[in-house]
Amino acid sequence: MNKKRLIPGILIIAVAVLFVFVARSARKQTSAPASAPKQPQNVSVQSASDSLSYTQTIQYPATIVGDQEIQVTAKSSGTATVANYSLGDRIGTGALLVKVDDVGNNLKVGEQGFRSSEVQQSQLSVDQAEEQLDLAKKTYKNLKDQYDYEKKNPTAPQTVTKTQKDSAKEAVDLAEIQLKNAKVGYKGTLDSHLITSPISGYVTQKSVAAGDSISVGQSLFSISKTMNIKVQFYVDENQLASISKGQEVNMTDNNGNEITVVVRNISPQADANTKRFLIEAYPKQAGAANLFSGTIVSVSFSTVKTPSQAGALILPLSAINIGQNENYIFLAENGQAKKVDVNVISVEGETADIKSDIPQDAKIIINGSKLVQDGEEINITQ
Repeated sequence: MNKKRLIPGILIIAVAVLFVFVARSARKQTSAPASAPKQPQNVSVQSASDSLSYTQTIQYPATIVGDQEIQVTAKSSGTATVANYSLGDRIGTGALLVKVDDVGNNLKVGEQGFRSSEVQQSQLSVDQAEEQLDLAKKTYKNLKDQYDYEKKNPTAPQTVTKTQKDSAKEAVDLAEIQLKNAKVGYKGTLDSHLITSPISGYVTQKSVAAGDSISVGQSLFSISKTMNIKVQFYVDENQLASISKGQEVNMTDNNGNEITVVVRNISPQADANTKRFLIEAYPKQAGAANLFSGTIVSVSFSTVKTPSQAGALILPLSAINIGQNENYIFLAENGQAKKVDVNVISVEGETADIKSDIPQDAKIIINGSKLVQDGEEINITQ
């Protein structure tokens, strides 16, 4: 009996809960705000008459290098017993960079403080040549004195002939030449073991330390006259015609400082790897900024492009909608976007040449054309 009374009560409660749920849902739907009307799309425009040419700013990465920079390489093999200076150090012409020597407990130290047998042998050759010259001079002096004495005293025994005296003089001359050659060889040997800087400047690269094994031709130092710097960058072939000697180019360093540089050199041949052409520019004002060799900067310059055909317009690709079946642009008319079909003549880089029968004062949407539709309201921001 109780069960029969309980079942209708449960049904009544379930219906009441369902009624409350439906009522709340209807109330939420009724109170939901209506969707906001779509705001006009912001666009920028330019007239058709201003589209007869296109000014483009092109930016390239560039590197600052020393106008006079040399690579110092090893001229002999051995061990670097001395490796002076560090990166950024200022050095003068003739400064000792590296001393290359042989090492080992069984090697004797020579007169110049070298253990190298090559250096000691060169020194020995000089010493021997000096001894030969001294001996030749003494021999010649004795023969000449005797010859002169016998000439003054005809009655004395004639023991020295003119031929002997002249031969002794020739021996002196030959000994002097041999000594000179020995000294040149010794200096060359020293120069190959005592590596010095051929210019004054700053150390921009150092790849040797004391104790390193050195081989002939190994790169040891880079020395740059960083006070005389230039900027190197590469341009594409289609931009080469826009660069000329004497042209001013803007350079921006990593701190945002802008410096004017002037183009001086243009390579007539493209780089084998990048297929780009090397351009060299120099600061317009010497000492205009504290620039260091090896720094990466950027350069920018403006180019003016014109249509390839008379009567055509040139526009950035961002202003043109190119599809499989149609190409079109948008004009700004009476606060709305108007779709206009165009004929794309050619595309080059970031621009395209087009033809369309529109008046010269027509306002072409340049920025925002990809975001609007035909007849949609727009807001011109410029």
